[in-house]
Amino acid sequence: MRTLPSKRMSLLTEREAQLVLSSAPRNLSELTPRELRARIARTRRLMEKYQDAARRQRRESLRKESPSRSRRAEGNLNTLQKAEYFALTLERFEKRLATLERREQVRARAASSPGPRRAKRAAPAATKGRKPARRTRAAGRTAKAAAPRGSRQKRGGALKQERFPSLKRQAQASGRGRRTQARRDARR
Repeated sequence: MRTLPSKRMSLLTEREAQLVLSSAPRNLSELTPRELRARIARTRRLMEKYQDAARRQRRESLRKESPSRSRRAEGNLNTLQKAEYFALTLERFEKRLATLERREQVRARAASSPGPRRAKRAAPAATKGRKPARRTRAAGRTAKAAAPRGSRQKRGGALKQERFPSLKRQAQASGRGRRTQARRDARR
């Protein structure tokens, strides 16, 4: 990355200037989505910081607020300019992140598609042009096919938790404790 290029960047600290310069097109292409998200958060924080400072300085200069320092703020032009730099930087980062996420979605869709598309089979001649009859139950709900008895039904979030190794160990330990206690109780 380059060093401070001009007078307008001299308002920024070294780290702030590096953040703004990293939003240049040639530097943006090197950033990963994770790095972009981190820089977006940092840029947004800085932008809000300088917007708040500019608002406070304006109120002080209009004598609507007591000065926060020993001297009253006389203007907020430089602070507004800094807030603007960070707003533009944030816009560039978010635009690049959106582009990368869109590309990732396209790749994911391409990977999940079954391959070459096949032509759909023609519907039987008897039902062509008509909707199939709808089987209903009470209260107008559609009928669902009964699940085979051997199949496992979905049981909410607990099913997912059963797959976590720590919870498996925990369940085995508590079960072992119960079995041991049952044996002790049986001996009495």
